[in-house]
Amino acid sequence: MTNLNKSSRILIVLLGVFFIQACGIKFWYNRLDWVVPWYLDDYVELNSQQEDTLEQLLELKTEWHRSNELPKYVSMLNRMEADIKSGAIHQTYDRYQRDMRGFYNTLLDEMSDNLVAQTASLTDEQVKQLMDNLDKEAKKQYEEFKEKTDEERQEERLERLEDSFDEWIGSLNDDQEELIKEMASLLKSSGEVTYQYRAKWRDAFRTALAERKTEGGKAAIKSLITDPYQVGGEELNKIREYNGNIYKEYQLKIFRTLSAKQKRHLLEEIADYREDFEDLIDD
Repeated sequence: MTNLNKSSRILIVLLGVFFIQACGIKFWYNRLDWVVPWYLDDYVELNSQQEDTLEQLLELKTEWHRSNELPKYVSMLNRMEADIKSGAIHQTYDRYQRDMRGFYNTLLDEMSDNLVAQTASLTDEQVKQLMDNLDKEAKKQYEEFKEKTDEERQEERLERLEDSFDEWIGSLNDDQEELIKEMASLLKSSGEVTYQYRAKWRDAFRTALAERKTEGGKAAIKSLITDPYQVGGEELNKIREYNGNIYKEYQLKIFRTLSAKQKRHLLEEIADYREDFEDLIDD
């Protein structure tokens, strides 16, 4: 029920919109029916009926996703692997970005009505608890953001980029590290704009929640879920578009510098994801 903000790093990390890496995709995917309620509990305490409804929903939608969506991910990875091997990735890069947005939108379309119904079932006390916790978290995050200097945030951005590339292509050479530094220096910070946008989104969400039992309120909640950037997200979207173009330019520049060993590393990472998805489909 919170607004989602996604960032891309290297080309294949676009998959991170959907794929949990920490302890393995398969581990978490097969446990979403208890992981999500556990995570949600940090924001609002559901009653037993609401928990049962949510768990049943997650079980149903996980099976839908397993049978309908995961095969599409496998197909995309097969195409991506072939394009990386042939060098055609420079021509097909935008297609994979569109694919990933399509996967996300399909998932959102499938879930949105159920999320609205779940939200409409909240009591006034639960709504207050939810919004208080969202406000509290936002305040904490903003305070942590303001504690850091621009230089510190720039260093963290560079470190994240280096770690991401290192994970996907292996050890970086000096020229690649210089490209990443150049890339990091060109990216625009969206911190202040993001926090302003999120505050506007929460205000709109709070207003919609007050009418959650009405058809108009439900429509407003669904609109905020499916099109979150409609509320004060214009400037943020401009920054995201600009940064997206920088990511693309430098990801493709770095791809041209890959050694045979680095390319094998990247292909092995993709193959590992594909194997996980195929195993999940067969479960």
